[in-house]
Amino acid sequence: MVKYIAQRKPLIFLLLAFIASNIIFWPGIVSPDAAGQYAAAQAGVYTDHHPPVMSFVWRYLDQLYAGSGLILLMHLIMLYTAAAILVVIFKDSKFKWWYAILPLIPNIFSYTPLIVKDVGFAYSYLLAAAILAWLMVNKTEKNKYVLLLLVISLLFYGTAVKYQARFLLIFLTLGVGYCFQYQANKRAIITGVVLCLLLLQAMFSFNKLLVPNTQESHSWQLVKLYDLAAISIALDHAEFPEFVKQNPNYSFSKIKQQFSSREVDPLVFVPNAVLKGGNTAQQRTELLSYWRKTVLSNPGLYLQHRLRLWTHNFFSVPSARSHPANFFKNTSLGPLLNNQQIYTMIDVAYKTLSIALQFIWLLPLLLFYSYLSIVNFNKNKYAVPLLMFSCVSLTLLGVLFFMSMASTARYVFICTCLVHASHGFAYRAFRRSS
Repeated sequence: MVKYIAQRKPLIFLLLAFIASNIIFWPGIVSPDAAGQYAAAQAGVYTDHHPPVMSFVWRYLDQLYAGSGLILLMHLIMLYTAAAILVVIFKDSKFKWWYAILPLIPNIFSYTPLIVKDVGFAYSYLLAAAILAWLMVNKTEKNKYVLLLLVISLLFYGTAVKYQARFLLIFLTLGVGYCFQYQANKRAIITGVVLCLLLLQAMFSFNKLLVPNTQESHSWQLVKLYDLAAISIALDHAEFPEFVKQNPNYSFSKIKQQFSSREVDPLVFVPNAVLKGGNTAQQRTELLSYWRKTVLSNPGLYLQHRLRLWTHNFFSVPSARSHPANFFKNTSLGPLLNNQQIYTMIDVAYKTLSIALQFIWLLPLLLFYSYLSIVNFNKNKYAVPLLMFSCVSLTLLGVLFFMSMASTARYVFICTCLVHASHGFAYRAFRRSS
């Protein structure tokens, strides 16, 4: 009995951490975005400003237990199950303890209680990737198709809940194709591509048919307006279509005052917003055409703006809503944290560590792990899931460069999760190749 428990210490630790996380953080902290999604869930009226799937699922969970508690539980189950699978993969290695503490790493732990689509997307993709990694390493046939069906379900939810996920889906469906034969051949590629297309079509059909009340918000316009605002400020000349300037609240001087290189929010998500998108198809076409012309005329200014915004992602720390010290203020540790000096020490240490883990680890390790996985792909089984993890992360960073309208740590949260999940695979790939 003692030996049995000793062999499973990391899994027991994970179970206790899972229980503690539910107790401490229940029922979760609802972000402003999620609050809007919850309102949509209660009303049964959805828009595409946020993917309607999360609201749709939340509507039915809310009937079982009102509030955000079951969403939190769902997220925690996915996170801790993924960590447990990674522990099992490395059960004969010291890395099993790394994966046992994976949910407690500051950049992951800080988002544990936060109810937001980015977390649901990250944890569903992380769990799908962990299952695929287990299959790739062990090359087992036992329960393989049941596990692959679970992976496909997770990929559907994760892709449907986060718009940018559609650009990442292909790498995980290729992983599914690989697991059918445990070979990277033409059949695996075809299977992965077909599955990707089927899942995308299923997602679009779900949004359009199963959620008929979905209303298009055309939120992509905000990205274009943000780009035009940055270029306009750089040129010191307003570069907007005429219908944008006809907004009663429009003022170029206000745009210059309120502009932020970190987010579009001060321009569009405030009362009496100075910038508004088109309400008609003709206006939206005009905006897209004007944006394209302006960007092509000023490519340097456009890329400078995009690079500034993108770089902020690596220096971002979780917001005050997801600050561990703030959570624990509501626990038995509350009196201790009321001491301003102690709180400040925790705050500085936490933010410093968060930035270090985000910047120093994220991009450099992603590039190194990608190289390592490509070099060893055909001669090391650990390189296969490593390449899958790296491709998902790097592709998302590329998508965010061109499509993001804000920079925050949660936008790259899946990258953070996958990089930290990659360390054991990278070590094995590097050591065995050497």
